[in-house]
Amino acid sequence: MNSIYRKLVISFLALNLFAIGAVGIYSYYKEKEALLSRTFDQLISVRQEKKDRIITFFKQRLNDVENISQLPRIKALCTPENQGKKPGHSVLTAYLSAYLHRAGCYSRMILLPEKVKKAFGVSGDGKGDSQFRISKVDAVFLSFKKRADTAKGPIICEIYAGKPHTRPLLLTGKNIYDNTGRKWGTLVLKINPAAVNSIMFANNPNNGLGKTGEVYLVGSDSLMRSNSRFVKNAVFKTKVETRGAIRALHGLTGEAQFRDYRHIPVLSAYSPLSFSGVRWAVLAEIDTREAMVPIYSIRDNIIYLSLLIALFSAAIITFLSKKISDPIKKLKKGTTKIASGDYGNTIRVETRDEIGELTRSFNEMSQKLKTQADRLENEKKLRLRSVLDAQEEERQRISRELHDGLGPLLLTGKMKLEGALEQQSREMASTIKEVTRLFSDTVGEIRTISGNMMPSGLKEFGLAMALENFCRQVRDNYPVKVHCLIDLKKKRYEKTTETYLFRIAQEAINNVLKHARATEIHLNLEEIDNHLFFTLADNGIGFDPSESKAHSGNGLLNIKERVNLLNGYFALTTEPGKGTRIEIEIPV
Repeated sequence: MNSIYRKLVISFLALNLFAIGAVGIYSYYKEKEALLSRTFDQLISVRQEKKDRIITFFKQRLNDVENISQLPRIKALCTPENQGKKPGHSVLTAYLSAYLHRAGCYSRMILLPEKVKKAFGVSGDGKGDSQFRISKVDAVFLSFKKRADTAKGPIICEIYAGKPHTRPLLLTGKNIYDNTGRKWGTLVLKINPAAVNSIMFANNPNNGLGKTGEVYLVGSDSLMRSNSRFVKNAVFKTKVETRGAIRALHGLTGEAQFRDYRHIPVLSAYSPLSFSGVRWAVLAEIDTREAMVPIYSIRDNIIYLSLLIALFSAAIITFLSKKISDPIKKLKKGTTKIASGDYGNTIRVETRDEIGELTRSFNEMSQKLKTQADRLENEKKLRLRSVLDAQEEERQRISRELHDGLGPLLLTGKMKLEGALEQQSREMASTIKEVTRLFSDTVGEIRTISGNMMPSGLKEFGLAMALENFCRQVRDNYPVKVHCLIDLKKKRYEKTTETYLFRIAQEAINNVLKHARATEIHLNLEEIDNHLFFTLADNGIGFDPSESKAHSGNGLLNIKERVNLLNGYFALTTEPGKGTRIEIEIPV
């Protein structure tokens, strides 16, 4: 059986661990949520910064195209009279070559006349070519020319060339028109992918990306458009089909956790990058493990702190549980003694709380039980003495009746029979008649004694008839008026009930005859609602119930004992000079 000490320790410790665990788990997840929020905010900031720089870069390229296309010499090269002619060395050629070199983002400039299948080109290597290079118009530039025809101004777009090319070219340019709006040709600038990559791959220690963070671009073909920190030569080679890249290419912006192109869990902030004819996705990511390092440290600290608090709480709980359970154990020990009949033991009160009150109540109960046990023991002895005294009195009464009643009759008969032996026949017959009469009187006396011991009327005719006969005998033999009123719904009741009620009536009336000096006795017995109500009242001298002599009599004790055995109610009302009244209620 589990002790209350063990239950208290287990309950309090479980509750304490639950509270510590709940607070720890709540703190951990709130810190994790805050850390994730801060990390995503950093990623969003870096992603937006890179996106803005790429868009700014594209805008600058459109400005370059617009400025170059406005140069008079460029327009002159596209006039119908100059189309197809090979231009010679000029200041413009050197200027454009140096311009492309200074810009650092173009690998080539192409000029496509409208009606000539030859293209003029200037490289951006800064070597100062002495003339334009004339080359055959490539299919990729023809594709861009068609795109430019549908646009009103300069554009930037990726153009996929046919075989043997395997990667798109990032081109910017615009159509050139004369003053009348007639198209003369198309200016095309080929953007070097390294220029875009340098923007994305700038290693800024203050960008909050740590050791595993990176920002990269993904094209509409799901191939990288910028280098990776972890994969060499990733541009146009590494395919990115992660959840963030797919959602960004579909025009969605957001943050999420998923596995990146390396199949490593990352935190990612993704967004579409749409400008002119470019449709890319920009993603800023950092490995989840690195991002969660602070929260792992917080988790470990929470665990260590929780263990320390739990150990400290366990010590306090053990001490408090012992302090609470010890008085209860003492109460249990005292209760066990009381259960074994050892009354009167008390426990020292050590606290002023509910347990202290309970201890005081226990001490009071123990003292009351001791007093009640002593009183019950005295009553038990008194009742036993009353029973023995009653038996002795009954034996003495029977002895007196036998001695005073039967003895003289039998002795007289014996003497007459002895005298008859010496008498003549005529005298002997007279003597025998007298002896016969004496024997009849003896039989009657025996019947009277037997009736007093157990009235035959009670056994044969029931309680009502027995009480009426008893009242009649009292009226015939004592100078007292007896009024007997009996109203019963049944002729017979349980044997024990009838016997005890008859003996109660006998005992009560005998007490009145012996002590009350009454002239009238009223006996009532009636049945109401399955209860027998017995009342006996007299107009005698009464007595003082507070006097010990009044309670020392065997009569009242016998009456009370019989009423208790019948599960009844007993009430005694008396006052000196005003008679006595006994009321008894017994359930049928």
